[in-house]
Amino acid sequence: MAFVEDRTPFFADFGIDATVGAGTVRGIFDNAFLAQMGVLGSDPQFLCETADVSSLARGSAITISGTGYKLVRKEADGTGLSVLTLELAA
Repeated sequence: MAFVEDRTPFFADFGIDATVGAGTVRGIFDNAFLAQMGVLGSDPQFLCETADVSSLARGSAITISGTGYKLVRKEADGTGLSVLTLELAA
């Protein structure tokens, strides 16, 4: 059975726009604090519609709120959403 829920209101209330290539993708940005093995930092992630990022490859440039990131990993969750794990662009 396919997941057919309309996520438009969810992204309208909580989402922000990200620039991906020449297009814009709406999603939810999370830049949580991360402490692993004594190293402190952040763990930027972007939750969005899988269809909006289906052709996105590792290393692709993404701009969110004026900050440049590159794609480290893309994980589809099976419901039509994907979590993009990002890192700051050099």
